[in-house]
Amino acid sequence: MIPAKKSKRFDFFFHQFNKHFLRFHFRGIHIAAEESVSLVGSPALFIVNHSTWWDALVVFHLNQLVIKQESYVMMHEKGIKEFPFFRKIGGFSVNRENPKDIIRSMNYAKDRLKDGKTLWLFPQGDERHLEIRPLAFLPGAVHIVKNTDIPIIPVCLYYSFTGERKPEVYIKLSKPIFYSQLEGTSSKEKNQNLEDHYTNLLDRLKQDVIDQNTASYSPLL
Repeated sequence: MIPAKKSKRFDFFFHQFNKHFLRFHFRGIHIAAEESVSLVGSPALFIVNHSTWWDALVVFHLNQLVIKQESYVMMHEKGIKEFPFFRKIGGFSVNRENPKDIIRSMNYAKDRLKDGKTLWLFPQGDERHLEIRPLAFLPGAVHIVKNTDIPIIPVCLYYSFTGERKPEVYIKLSKPIFYSQLEGTSSKEKNQNLEDHYTNLLDRLKQDVIDQNTASYSPLL
């Protein structure tokens, strides 16, 4: 397991670079958040669908401007090794092919939450096409918050091309859900319930974009 190696100095300068980098590649980033989300502090677990290389950079931008918490993100070991700078902004690795490494990464994630930090997780594990269903959530999120009162906050990302050269990103932050609210008696059943809940939220965001029902979304870029 490769731990994060956070640097406040790097964090500041990377934010300056990242917002210009995103502005160059995207026509806009738009966000809508349910009111209750603004009341959530840390610790908290944010879960995000994973369909593009851009996701981690969009999440970083979102955290800098909206969440504003000291955050950590679990990433595949290959990604950390290929882009080691992610360690400096809170990235730490997991190797799903090594059971012992999975346990170390899960414990590291739990310790960050115990320290009052915010954790970001891509429960699909790998990049999957935006339109693939089922989303196929891995059970990590449920195990990390098992028997705790730490909120799980769904963050849905949807990328869209319209009549412009550059694409747009739409972000929807939904109200928190807690482990105790997930239906089922086993971790597998609770994970499936979380996936079903998230899928419904993501599909509603998709329909908003298709119907151009986006008046409630504010610019984030």
